[in-house]
Amino acid sequence: MIDKEKVGKTIALYRKMRGLTQKNLADMLHISYQAVSKWEAGVSLPSVEMLYEVAVAMNVIVDSLLNDNIRDNRWISYMDTGLDTKKLYALKREIQELVSPDEELISAQFADATIFKIDTSGMKEPVYASLNCVPGSKERYAREHGYDEEICADVAANAMNFVLQHGMKPVILQAMVLCGNNGSDQLYRMAQTFQRVCVENNVMFAGMEIAAQPVNYRQDEYRVSASLVAVQDREKLQDLSHVSKGDILIGIRTEGINGTNYPIIKVMMDRKPELAYAKIDEEHYFVEEMMKPNTAFTKEVMELQGENVLQGVFLIRNHLLNDRTYLALPEGVGACIDLRKVPILPLYRFLAEQDLIGRNVLPYHFHFGIGMMIAVKEKDCERAMEIIGKTKECWCIGRIERNTQRNGEKVWTIGELAL
Repeated sequence: MIDKEKVGKTIALYRKMRGLTQKNLADMLHISYQAVSKWEAGVSLPSVEMLYEVAVAMNVIVDSLLNDNIRDNRWISYMDTGLDTKKLYALKREIQELVSPDEELISAQFADATIFKIDTSGMKEPVYASLNCVPGSKERYAREHGYDEEICADVAANAMNFVLQHGMKPVILQAMVLCGNNGSDQLYRMAQTFQRVCVENNVMFAGMEIAAQPVNYRQDEYRVSASLVAVQDREKLQDLSHVSKGDILIGIRTEGINGTNYPIIKVMMDRKPELAYAKIDEEHYFVEEMMKPNTAFTKEVMELQGENVLQGVFLIRNHLLNDRTYLALPEGVGACIDLRKVPILPLYRFLAEQDLIGRNVLPYHFHFGIGMMIAVKEKDCERAMEIIGKTKECWCIGRIERNTQRNGEKVWTIGELAL
């Protein structure tokens, strides 16, 4: 005897596998959806003729509707979750070809541990650093407006700069993308960007792992991060303890804005929506300039350190006058920033002209295109400017002075911005 309940469940299974509603199936069979509902509930059975029509509609044989084995042995594949694993692993194999061909990189297979050596020859006491870096709040804007490569370059540069502020040499970087199974071309370009930044900074690239999770992320959604390892001889670490009165402060140019600046920019764009398509001059759009990736300063810091002209390194995160940047300065001295010598690059002049933030507080919101600042002895200033100038723009924007008359302040300004 045919079990109505089991047949009903099997019909429901095939209907759902085909993505049909009860009404869709009823329309295909020219019957009422209530009839389909009764079959699936086990209340009634289709006639022999109707069983054949149902089988045709489901593209199966009649026996499949009557056989429990198919339903009892059904399974859910990754394709059912929205993940094309064949396509994903083909992409991962392509990205694997981007891994640095360095003999010190022993193994960097996706979904596995990265195994590598670090050359510490000549170091008396090597010390190591590791960190995981994420883009910050401008990642969402990058994702929604197609700045995928820029945000990857940005997070790679930031990871390197975080260790460079301590005088450490970035050694190896591995990227990670959590996503909703984005297109292969897009993800491959993102991996290429990480590789390019690594090559430019003489850092081993250990690949980009892709964690495709369409059950957790929308098709167009992703999250980017980068893990980095660095090394240095302990005696060469930069901790600002050697900075002293009279040292010159040199600012080094970076592109774009820091991720921590983006919330301020977001409020400005909300209050003035036309900024989204405004030009800062005849050639450059505001958004394009804002989304340019920050610059990594590996070559400059390593060469300055190699020539023993580096007294201290200051990573400028969100604005020039951030107290936390200068807290490690020795007791009795602070950084005097001469605002008259701070360059007013087109992007920041444009922001000032919007008149959404008072000119007196602009230095407390933006870094004005200075991504890193170094301290050098006055006698070494010319040589330091020469080294940096080979690859980056730089400016003398202040000096280290005594702060005994300033209640122990660690940073203060003189002059005004040339707006």
